[in-house]
Amino acid sequence: MQEVRGLIPSTTQRIIIKIKMKVFQDCAEIHRSGATADGVYTIRVANDSEPKKVFCGMESNGGGWTLIQRRVDGSEDFQRSWKEYKEGFGNPAGEYWLGNEAIHQLTSRATYSLRVELEDWEDQEAYAQYERFQLGSEAQLYR
Repeated sequence: MQEVRGLIPSTTQRIIIKIKMKVFQDCAEIHRSGATADGVYTIRVANDSEPKKVFCGMESNGGGWTLIQRRVDGSEDFQRSWKEYKEGFGNPAGEYWLGNEAIHQLTSRATYSLRVELEDWEDQEAYAQYERFQLGSEAQLYR
């Protein structure tokens, strides 16, 4: 037994393995990669930004929709400040606002459609779809 102990180093070495994972630009790109389930995914809104969690609508109207706002049950207060709307708030798994700056960055680099879906408490549904959607910068008051 003493001979074996001499072969095992007494200090533990740390091995760090970095794995570079593909971070997508939007939910359409995730959908094109093969994802088909609605849910929370990670995107990189701008090349130099931190990855951001978003809810992706993959099962309706062709899939690949990046949800910029999600309301489910009224649990999130949407009476917020300019700063909160700029940065985003809530939880993509529930209710959230992606953030005006993220929406601006996202829609500034490609052409996006906007689909607004509404459902009332009696399960009546309606929608409107706009083929070109872009949000201006903060200097443009996010118009």
